[in-house]
Amino acid sequence: MTPIIPELKLFTTNDSTSIHIDSLIIGYKGNHYHLPGGTNDTIHLFAESIALYALTINEAMGTMALNAFMVPEPDPINSIYLHSLKEIKGLLGSEWERLSVLDITQELINYLI
Repeated sequence: MTPIIPELKLFTTNDSTSIHIDSLIIGYKGNHYHLPGGTNDTIHLFAESIALYALTINEAMGTMALNAFMVPEPDPINSIYLHSLKEIKGLLGSEWERLSVLDITQELINYLI
């Protein structure tokens, strides 16, 4: 599994009073992928064969998600979302913050639906 740094763009919609961030668009090797995420998320991306994995961590909210994409599908084919630090510690252990993002990603792949 290889860390990648692709092109990222915001996908937004406008209404009469505001602009809403709907998702992030990942551009990689001529394909575009829709990643749900927020402005406080830290995003780590990895490629392996025809799969693309996006690990998002929001330390302020205590959440984490892993989305799996398959070339060329724009939407995730599998994902796992951890809603709290309790859930994160339950899957990754109490010292999860010492794990590398690659190790976290590889562990969460085991829980993809």
